[in-house]
Amino acid sequence: MSSRMKRILHCTLVLLTCIFLSSCKNENSVIGYDLLDNTVGTDFTDTITLQAWSVLENTINTTKSSAQILGHLADPVFGNSDAGIYTELAISGSAVNFGGNPVIDSAVLTLQISGYYGDTTSAVGIRVHRLTENLDREANYYQTSTASYDPQPINYQLTSYTLKPKTPVVVDTGVYNAHLRVRLSQAFGQELLNHQSEINSNLRDYLKGLYVEAISHTGNRGYMLSTNMTSALSGVTIYYHNDSTQNLRYTLVCSESCMRFSHFNHDYNASQDNDFVSEVLQHQTSVGTDKLFVQGGGGVKTRITFPYLEHAFDQYNQRVAIHRAELVITNVDPHEVYLTPPTNLTIQGIGKSNGAIRFLPDDDYYTSSNYYGGIYNEKTREYRFRITKYVQQLILGQGDWENSINLIVRGSAVRPQRLIFDGTDPASPTRLRLEISYSTY
Repeated sequence: MSSRMKRILHCTLVLLTCIFLSSCKNENSVIGYDLLDNTVGTDFTDTITLQAWSVLENTINTTKSSAQILGHLADPVFGNSDAGIYTELAISGSAVNFGGNPVIDSAVLTLQISGYYGDTTSAVGIRVHRLTENLDREANYYQTSTASYDPQPINYQLTSYTLKPKTPVVVDTGVYNAHLRVRLSQAFGQELLNHQSEINSNLRDYLKGLYVEAISHTGNRGYMLSTNMTSALSGVTIYYHNDSTQNLRYTLVCSESCMRFSHFNHDYNASQDNDFVSEVLQHQTSVGTDKLFVQGGGGVKTRITFPYLEHAFDQYNQRVAIHRAELVITNVDPHEVYLTPPTNLTIQGIGKSNGAIRFLPDDDYYTSSNYYGGIYNEKTREYRFRITKYVQQLILGQGDWENSINLIVRGSAVRPQRLIFDGTDPASPTRLRLEISYSTY
């Protein structure tokens, strides 16, 4: 072998040795993340101490969310919840021309149905009001935000509405996707026809917007309705005729530029569950050993703390690799016909230095939904979250993380579902727990 080839071989061996030694010395590396389901030859524990309690949610941004929520729910555990919609309207097209002497035939508010929760055989009272102040297009609105409105509703008649959320609606000779139709007063419709110039010049000054509220229900539970406000099926349609033409119509729409938001009001004092009242309203955190709660619509979240996790493996002097860490949540609510559990939950991490809400390093924002989890399994009645990276970093003292997380309904601004799940009592086989598969080296 030539001297040149020997030098090349020697350099290659030195380089490979350096790479190997470098990887071995990195005791804080998170080896094992890629093992996923393969935990053969590892140790296992599910006895890490957890503390948890449920509290009221602070703020959920509902500004221009993917759906606006409308409805009323009567829940024996979570009390009564109402949801309403604040929205602006815009003209469709470049200008309005109602023709000579337009006369109202009818005016209808339509809301396309994109989903529902609760008992759609119930009837819910819906009222429509005119706003008396402009919505701020630069602002953020939250679940408790409001805007001033005329208390006198502009409904044609005060009635309640049942839903057929999967049934097409026939209007005249047309068939349309499922939507709610609320007839408005003749006076309101005629007023719009009489103010064509104001509608064309500055609709926001003339008609600042609408507030649609749900006030009560008859039947079993009531319902919450998800609406697509920017759909062509949502808006205020004026049916009219003029001097020359019959059967005319014009629709004021909610365009993408229109401000809109959902408002939620939760009356938890109507709860019939003593554990819920003690834990959520009276802040008796000890109840969390038995029962815990989450609710969408900016309602309730659960704080979960791992008070001793950072030191749980101290005897190994940081020589521990977490192969898999799963947080397990078990639904213990009796089979409720109408108030079904959320399809998805999610976790909020908390920054240690500033208390800011952050994505966990395992969140599907960084990984994938298949890895992260949080989807309800109807057979096991469980939600499982893989939080391996978060747990490893806590153990190694890496990252700016509190040892506490928040559990919430995923998409809380548009999903009013709720869940009752088992607490942290070590004696319960379905308890809230952290399952860890690990190796020491």
